[in-house]
Amino acid sequence: MPKNKSAVVRYHVINDCLRSKRHPFPTLEFLAKKCSDVLFTDISMSTIEKDIAAMKQPEPIGYNAPIVYSKIEKGYVYSEKGFSISELNLEDNEWEALNFAAQLLHQYKNVPIFANFKSAIERINTRFSLGFTQNEPIINQKVQFEKAVDTKGLEWINTLYEAISKKHAVQFSYQNIYKKEIKQYVLIPYLLKEHRNRWYLIGWSNDREKYVTFGLDRLFDLTIIEEPQKLRTDFDPSKFFQYATGIMETATQPELVELTVLHPISELISLEPLHDSQTIIHKDEIGIQLQITVLVNEELFTRILSMGANCIVHQPTSLKLTIKERINNMQQHYR
Repeated sequence: MPKNKSAVVRYHVINDCLRSKRHPFPTLEFLAKKCSDVLFTDISMSTIEKDIAAMKQPEPIGYNAPIVYSKIEKGYVYSEKGFSISELNLEDNEWEALNFAAQLLHQYKNVPIFANFKSAIERINTRFSLGFTQNEPIINQKVQFEKAVDTKGLEWINTLYEAISKKHAVQFSYQNIYKKEIKQYVLIPYLLKEHRNRWYLIGWSNDREKYVTFGLDRLFDLTIIEEPQKLRTDFDPSKFFQYATGIMETATQPELVELTVLHPISELISLEPLHDSQTIIHKDEIGIQLQITVLVNEELFTRILSMGANCIVHQPTSLKLTIKERINNMQQHYR
């Protein structure tokens, strides 16, 4: 099969056009325009003529494509009904979905535990001629994925996954950025979780007698304790973050929080709720009054403060006083 990525993309565009029932018998001009639109560059009709000739070549050079020109319809068509250069004979929207999935998986190529994705995608590209490459504008100018600024800590994912699978405890050093200290921990790991492009480890600490969350980017000197552990039965990944607004653990119980969010931020909060439990109890032209049942912690403080003067805390009183104190402390920097 051809190695030129742009050519592969053009072949599949031509293939799609020849199979399309909406625009049967496409002309050279039509095919050239379609290829130009996809590749964001001008494709000439002479290039399309060469592509058709190449596609008609026998394998492995071409696809043995039975492409013929209809003098009556003044356009090109497959003489063999149902023919496709795609070995899977997928529909247009199915190929688009497969290509998009390949792009999505490609974003995780640098995560060690997902390393096999990269080779798998490359094999899919070769086998089915998707023409996928991370550098082509067909991807970057249509869909842009969010990328992590820092990938520090990803080297521990394989080790931690192994420890979770084998029910082993782990020992490591951890830098606490809030307390500005480095301490050693022994943890029975239960879950690896990605949150806002960073990876976290959730596990049980016998010393603290509770579940604790650690950011992988602040973890070092990790080793596995080669001794199977008896796992607790009270850990449910689907419910562990039920009342969380972020990733941080807390010893407190969830509380009923009541807020007023003013327009226009209220429109955004209506579309993207602060939490799954969000209930709007009043709405008017000024904004919305809502309730959420969540863990009151640092991440909730940050989320409320990020809305500035557009958010008013009504209850609980402890949260209201904390936000007031934070605002007063902020004012000290601008006097």
